Amino acid sequence: MKNIIAVVIPVIIAAIGALSALLTRIFLGTRIKVFGAGSDRENREWLKKTKHTDVFIMSRDGFRLHGLCFDNDSGNWMILTHGYDSNAVGMLYYAKIFLEKGYSVLVPDQRGYGLSDGDYTSMGHFEKHDIIDWAKLLISRRNARSIVFFGVSMGAATVMMTASEDLPAEVKAIVEDCGYSSVKEEFEHNFGNVLKLPPYPFLWICDIISRVKHGWSILKDGNCMKAVRHSKVPVLFIHGCDDTFVPFAMQKKLYDACERSDKEILSVKGAEHTQACGADPETYIGTVCRFIEKHIN
Repeated sequence: MKNIIAVVIPVIIAAIGALSALLTRIFLGTRIKVFGAGSDRENREWLKKTKHTDVFIMSRDGFRLHGLCFDNDSGNWMILTHGYDSNAVGMLYYAKIFLEKGYSVLVPDQRGYGLSDGDYTSMGHFEKHDIIDWAKLLISRRNARSIVFFGVSMGAATVMMTASEDLPAEVKAIVEDCGYSSVKEEFEHNFGNVLKLPPYPFLWICDIISRVKHGWSILKDGNCMKAVRHSKVPVLFIHGCDDTFVPFAMQKKLYDACERSDKEILSVKGAEHTQACGADPETYIGTVCRFIEKHIN
């Protein structure tokens, strides 16, 4: 019996370690490397016909990052940040809305996606610095006088993580749509919801791998609740009531964590993950635009 245990336990440990390494690569590896992949044909055709420029910056840790710039000579800018398994083209639905409202728009490819360098995402942890640096580019080269950060899903988490950072004065507000409360809680949820596995011990090992290989902690970094608690700017929290990928309950946790009196919330009935605008476009667009106008003027 002891001999069997002596053989079985190391095999189980090795299997858990190997599976954890695979899951880390699956969860953090970026797969939308072809610019425009994963977005519908209508958006790609619209981009071809719409005047824009390709802009680039270097991240603080050496990645060349790409963005689509739609400058309509307005000093009011929206920076639109895409989600997991997407890229800049996937945000053109929103870009069209804001351009029609008179805003200039910048849509970055997050690191590891589209035309930006990188093979892994940090789920917003390092990307928050990229978004702030994009804002600085608009201020220095495009004379931006007001900037609003807008993000969907992982992009929403990214813009929330900027909230307590040293933001330029030109950044006036944040709009987040279906962002997670923290990377830790999102991974814990989807281990059970998607993989049908208990999160632990796998997440402990994934965290060690991420720390060693990528320089950030899945369990400690990427905490949006902590970031919005002391937000430097007003935040609008949006979520679909039928969202099960990033659970709807996370919206209230984020809203309650934010200590600003000028925060706002919009819950959209019948909307699944990332579908809030499509489910009720009139309420969604009206709420977002009123919120923005209130804080940029």
